[in-house]
Amino acid sequence: MKVLTVEKLVPGGYGLARTEEGAVLIKGALPGEVVRGKPVRRKGTLFLEEVEVLTPRPDRYPHP
Repeated sequence: MKVLTVEKLVPGGYGLARTEEGAVLIKGALPGEVVRGKPVRRKGTLFLEEVEVLTPRPDRYPHP
C-alpha cells in the first residue's frame, strides 16, 4: 500500500499523484487529498486501487 498526495485533476475524473515509479491515476480523488491504496499497472498506466482517503479536502461532499 502506498500513501500519496493528489496533485491535480486530469481528464476522466482522475486525480494525479506521482511516485518513483511514475504518475498514478486515482479515480475520484481531489487535489490536495492524501490517499492510500494499491498501485496496479494496466496497459502501461499506473492506477491506485482499494483507495482510502486519509485526509479529505474540506469542501468534499459525501458520495451519494
